[in-house]
Amino acid sequence: MFGKVLISFITALLVFIPCSILIGTLDIRSSYQSPAIVAATSCADDIPLRVYMYDLPRRFNVGMLDHRNTTEAPVTAVDYPLWPDNSGLKRQHSVEYWMMGSLLNGGGNGSEAVRVLDPEHADVYFVPFFSSLSFNTHGHHMTDPETQIDRQLQIDLMGLLRQSKYWQRSGGRDHVFPMTHPNAFRFLRDQLNESIQVVVDFGRYPKRVSNLNKDVVSPYVHVVDSYIDDEPHDLYESRTTLLFFRGRTHRKDKGIVRAKFTKILAGFDDVHYERSFATGENIKLV
Repeated sequence: MFGKVLISFITALLVFIPCSILIGTLDIRSSYQSPAIVAATSCADDIPLRVYMYDLPRRFNVGMLDHRNTTEAPVTAVDYPLWPDNSGLKRQHSVEYWMMGSLLNGGGNGSEAVRVLDPEHADVYFVPFFSSLSFNTHGHHMTDPETQIDRQLQIDLMGLLRQSKYWQRSGGRDHVFPMTHPNAFRFLRDQLNESIQVVVDFGRYPKRVSNLNKDVVSPYVHVVDSYIDDEPHDLYESRTTLLFFRGRTHRKDKGIVRAKFTKILAGFDDVHYERSFATGENIKLV
């Protein structure tokens, strides 16, 4: 049962977030279709993945984007804030924001994943805690006193979930947590070793906590604007660069994969593969 759900979720994730979101669109309200909340339906192989999203207080998600709004009422599609265009590197870990926005709008007509309002009819349960943004916002250097805010949010969240009969029923195995920053949920992440985690790699956690058998690997969100000046009648031939990469070539595990790419891609005129660092100034230069 859980294997089938996980496979469905992996497929759904690939189309969960429109490409325009990943490549630079900021207004989530213009990037998703009108709400398409689905009624209860019988299980079938050809229906979308049915996702129930917990209604969490804003301090667990968008409250970290707008500190002036102190209300605890769960956010809706109507008042979902825009992702700030001056967020810098925080944007690359913002998959949690776009996933929540998609579900708030129902998933969209024809989507592989749709929101259900009755948890009894859900295949998986989405937990909209912005764990990556929480790490980046509360004590980013890990020794700051503010890091206790991040820790307390994790404690409070797990307290809420343990009161849910749906968490109790599965032990969290059908619950989905976006945590694309490698330090997201770092205090209590071992309590999610049965849950579905949306990650970008498995570099900092043991296999019993995070692995390909249950988790989903997500792409980073682009932090630079998309190139939109292509010739409309010749979208590909007009470009002189096939592949562009500028970033760290030595990362986790001594950068084994990126080192191999360096050798494979060397010598191609239409490939730009450069060692660099993702600073705010470098992002502007790109």
